[in-house]
Parts: sequence; C-alpha cells; structure tokens
Amino acid sequence: MATKKCPNGHQYDSGIYGDNCPFCPESSHTRVNAGATASTQVAGGGDSWGATGAGTGATIPVRDNNGGGAGGGHTVIRVLGNDGSNPEGGRKVVGILASYTTNPSGEIFKIYEGRNMIGRVNTNDIIIDDDNVSKEHLLIFFNEAEGVYWAKDQFSSNGTYINGSFARGEIEIKSNDVIVIGKTKLIFLAIPDF
Repeated sequence: MATKKCPNGHQYDSGIYGDNCPFCPESSHTRVNAGATASTQVAGGGDSWGATGAGTGATIPVRDNNGGGAGGGHTVIRVLGNDGSNPEGGRKVVGILASYTTNPSGEIFKIYEGRNMIGRVNTNDIIIDDDNVSKEHLLIFFNEAEGVYWAKDQFSSNGTYINGSFARGEIEIKSNDVIVIGKTKLIFLAIPDF
C-alpha cells in the first residue's frame, strides 16, 4: 500500500486513488458516479463488500469504528445502495463508547452484538489512536441470550481500569461505566432492546 497525505491531511492509498484524495469534497475530486459499482475495504473486518449505486449512487463520508489506516480515526467512504447491505455482517448495535480524550467535541464508537476488539492497530473493531494502548487491548462482548456485557483485558502492557479499579479477568460492565485504556477514557452506554 502506497500511503499518501493530501493537502487537507487525509491519508489514503495512492496506488488505488492516485493523486485524487477520496475523502475530499466532490468539487475537488471525482468519486463514484450514479449507477456505478464499487467495493469498499473495511479496516476492522478484513472483508470487502460490494454495493451498487443503482438508484442512488450515494457516497457518504462517515466516522466510525472502522476508521481505517494505522492509528485510526480517519474518514471512510461508504457506498450505499438499495440492496440494504450491512457492512457489519448484520450485527446489531447494542452499545456505544463515547470519548472526549482526543477530540473535545467527542467521538462515538459502536459496540455490536458478539465480540468487539479494541486496540491501536487497524485489525481491531475499534481503533484507538493512543501509543499507550496495546495492539489488541480490550475485548467487549455482548451475548444477547444473557443480556450481559463483558469486558476482558487482553494482557495489555498498561492494563485496563473500569470505574477506577484495575480490571482482571472478565468484568461485567453496565451503562455509565468509565473504561480507561492507555491515556484514553471511554464512557460505556448500553442500548436497551426496544
């Protein structure tokens, strides 16, 4: 991958996009046209999915867990089609993590049913841009049958703290719990099934 940085500070693969940053406004560069077919790589999952622009051809920049790129926190272009495809593989959002550590306006990370790996590298479901966070730092798991959220430190170098206590083994977490990994503080909020 040939990484390039545009004048606006976006990092992208110049081997795919050349000199046209895919994250800059439409007026600056060409993006997917109506009726075109595109395939987008998701940073956390390693899978690609295709979405046809039949009818809409819309491209929407979004900021989410799968921020892409080493260090995370980058904008990802998602092509939305009429087929209702779900890039997260159909997993339901069951919670969120909110952080104000690196962005004073706040950042929101989605927690899906099943396993959610949190760490510093782009192979994780949630990428935290913090040098004190391990490559794979924390696992948050939700089992719908039990209706319980669990957090488990992945033998990280700097450990995990939940509500000020060092987390050992699997810890049940609830809404408004404060999770600290590295220098990053996250507030967990469960989304009730309604």
